[in-house]
Amino acid sequence: MTDIAEATFGEFAQERRLGDRRLPIEGTLETTFRCNLRCVHCYVNEPAGAREIQESELPLARLKLLIDEIAEAGTLFLLITGGEVLVRPDFPELYLHALSRGLLVTVFTNGTLVTDAVADLFAEHRPELVEISLYGMTRETYERVTQIPGSFDKCIAGIQRLVDRGLRVGLKTVALTWNYHEVQAMETYAKGLGLGFRFDSALNPRVDCGANRNGELQLSAERAIALDLGNPERMQEFKAFCQKFVRPDLPRDSEHVYTCGAGHSSFTVDPYGHLQMCQLSRKNSFDIREERFARGWNEYFPKLRERKWQSNGVCRACNLLPLCNSCAGAAEMETGDAEGIVPQFCELTHLRAWEALGEGSGHRKDASCCLGRAVAAARTMAPEAGGGGCGSGCRQAEPAGKLIQIQRRPPAAAPSS
Repeated sequence: MTDIAEATFGEFAQERRLGDRRLPIEGTLETTFRCNLRCVHCYVNEPAGAREIQESELPLARLKLLIDEIAEAGTLFLLITGGEVLVRPDFPELYLHALSRGLLVTVFTNGTLVTDAVADLFAEHRPELVEISLYGMTRETYERVTQIPGSFDKCIAGIQRLVDRGLRVGLKTVALTWNYHEVQAMETYAKGLGLGFRFDSALNPRVDCGANRNGELQLSAERAIALDLGNPERMQEFKAFCQKFVRPDLPRDSEHVYTCGAGHSSFTVDPYGHLQMCQLSRKNSFDIREERFARGWNEYFPKLRERKWQSNGVCRACNLLPLCNSCAGAAEMETGDAEGIVPQFCELTHLRAWEALGEGSGHRKDASCCLGRAVAAARTMAPEAGGGGCGSGCRQAEPAGKLIQIQRRPPAAAPSS
């Protein structure tokens, strides 16, 4: 029997220079915007039982055909998210179909609907990761955010069910003014279970009702950086990232607005059949209710990716863009224009760059070097609905030759009793 060499995807991609080719390597499938919680900050939050909304979502048959199409197009990684994915009773069938096509599936959920049956499904047919949003480490804080009594206990129980089955689980939170004081406790809880933990302090506007972010919830740049500084591992990651991608002397594409993986190596499909370059960039989309994925990827996206900078000379010339929470999609969502400026993101980015590189960042700590030239225009731009998180950039790829298999992560060890 011939042994087949095993390689991580990063090794495989780098050897084959995948980052130089347009391949839909990672996709995000938003199956619903409905949710059983009513989180105050959430960028999508339709009622779980809203029949009109449910009837407008892509049916299971089209979702399964879409999975066939993306698998044939070369997709390897699929994120299934919402809303809350488990409010759809057809989730198990869709999930199993994705696995049957060889996709490496991650599931985002709030954890409150993770019953024994759901946990057993994942235990028998393992995902790459189940990532659960945690909004507080006390019942009072958590349920103040979710606005649903009893949801805290259900979330904790759902997490424990997955941990008990040895599944790979990650926890995350959105750092708000309401739960800021419990972020450290959430991380301690996660580590106590042997789980990864991450947090984000940038809020996005809503995509399902057009409302902008609630200013009462958004952390100031100063409080957000204080949270970063309290996490040595996070700051070390920022420093390593800045050294690799942010230094002023590094070459970069200052001609095109889109330089990330959106529409190049990643894509998003919303619950209503809109194929988008990412979860943030929702203004331009391709309808796949009747059309096929390949046409949107091969014909529509390349035209969007060709957009060149026209008006915003500040961000165009900024070496901090790889670090910034703002990007073409986030700017479009916030201002209605892919070249718009989001002052809150700009301020936080400058603080992070200063902490990571100091004067070596090429910028002032207070962002006056950028916002001093552009803030007046930025603050008068009208907000527009949007939301989400963008696909990551170029995972890279190899000429024909040796046969290899992509290394899968080993299952998490079952906890000792």
